[in-house]
Amino acid sequence: MDGTALKPVPTGDPLNVLIIEDSEDDTDLLLLELKRGGFEPSYRRVETGAGLVDALEYQKWDVVLSDYSMPRFTVGEALTILHQRKLDIPFLVVSATIVDEQAVAAMKAGAHDFVMKDRLARLAPAIRREIKECEVRRERRSLEEQIRQSQRLESLGLLAGGVAHDFNNLLTGILGNASLALDVLDPPEPARSMLENIIHAGERAADLTRQLLAYAGKGRFFIRPVNVSSLVRDISDLMRTSVPRKVDFELTLEDDLPPVEADSTQVQQLVMNLVLNAGEAIGEQSGTVEINTRLEEIQTNGGRKPDVPAEMKPGRYVCIEVRDSGCGMDDATRSQIFDPFFSTKFTGRGLGLAAALGIVKSHNGHITVESATGRGSKFRVYLPVTQSGAITHQDLDHGTSPRNLTGTGTILIIDDEEVVRTTARSALERYGYKVHETKNGADGVELFGKLQNEISLVLLDLTMPGMSGEETYEHLKKIRADVPVVVSSGYDEMEASRRFAGKGVSGFLKKPYTAELLAERIRDCFGKAEHRMRA
Repeated sequence: MDGTALKPVPTGDPLNVLIIEDSEDDTDLLLLELKRGGFEPSYRRVETGAGLVDALEYQKWDVVLSDYSMPRFTVGEALTILHQRKLDIPFLVVSATIVDEQAVAAMKAGAHDFVMKDRLARLAPAIRREIKECEVRRERRSLEEQIRQSQRLESLGLLAGGVAHDFNNLLTGILGNASLALDVLDPPEPARSMLENIIHAGERAADLTRQLLAYAGKGRFFIRPVNVSSLVRDISDLMRTSVPRKVDFELTLEDDLPPVEADSTQVQQLVMNLVLNAGEAIGEQSGTVEINTRLEEIQTNGGRKPDVPAEMKPGRYVCIEVRDSGCGMDDATRSQIFDPFFSTKFTGRGLGLAAALGIVKSHNGHITVESATGRGSKFRVYLPVTQSGAITHQDLDHGTSPRNLTGTGTILIIDDEEVVRTTARSALERYGYKVHETKNGADGVELFGKLQNEISLVLLDLTMPGMSGEETYEHLKKIRADVPVVVSSGYDEMEASRRFAGKGVSGFLKKPYTAELLAERIRDCFGKAEHRMRA
């Protein structure tokens, strides 16, 4: 009858076989032939559409064997049910009455092969062949999906990086002019509070561009050996206040973890984004968000855990796991969660997980997701261990700003953005410098050639059309090797360091910047030059 329970038959290769058959005698005959063919079949027999749906819902099958002629169910209906569920399972028609035209029709409908019941010796070899071909199809689809995902992320990363770069140029004008105006106005002036609000809003916008750059894989700023557990513990209070009131927040952090090479702010942003996502998944219901850190040793393929990405190299990794008891995700949702601005909540959200992926990628790490509808989600981040000693927040030397930022000398600004040039010029002139400016590298090199003995320092944009920042730098140094050059960019210092490695750049200035920060960086470069001269 329909819905017969799984019945194991001993010895041979394990095989989960779903049999669509209205005859128990024919079913026994198929099982006997499978055993002769070297299989140990566990099976279920169904003979209706409802039985097939139920069997597919609660069990994974290696192969489906279907009779062709049944009074209550047809091969075409069975294949339709499999196609609706997008299941790629070897489907073989086994019949005593099928003719060539019917066999061809079944193959066109999606069957993979047919075997006559009077020639069952073909059955086991046909099953082995179709299972192998199915595995090849699945591997090919998986590889194709990985390539599509990689291309999509690369394209979106380029877009995100370009948007962030242009946005940072605009923010330089906003923050630079607002900070300059704030410096000009006396404390009693009521407009000061408005300017302070503008600066605050601009800094929040700069945080958004940092997330965009993180998604683009260009968001690293201060890379140093850090203890992940300490970083997570430092923001534990902030994370607790970020999840709904009914949600229990639990931390299990190993104290003696080896350090990882990371930017502490970005790792904290990564964890925060995962926690916010977990809190939203639970919503207003009661639930739990758990965070734990631990050391994991990733083995070679033979000893690798099934949930570890295949592309991870063997070695030691610090694992950050964020687990929630929320609504969970189906396969379709899980495949899109790292896309920018994808959200199951409401329009305009969704950058958090995209930024998290970018941060992980920029740290040469990996991220995995386990989730099912109604069963919550588990995110794991793997960051490779470094041999260097960890640095705590107390160890970091942030430096102090000089009290007097005024100076003398002539600065050449080379930047393709007018708003940046205008802002930088106003700020530098405010602090006592003489300023020249050009809108591209070629004009900058030409002007520097004429005024090389007058120019004290060059403020050079990293990314410009035509002659790039690197090319411009090379030409400037050929004209006068000792000229100090400060590279400015909407990207991070790591990107600039990579492009100018070993070339003697005097400093880096991250866009957006305030007038005060610009003046500080110029004074710092002049101070280093004076120190070298005295030495």
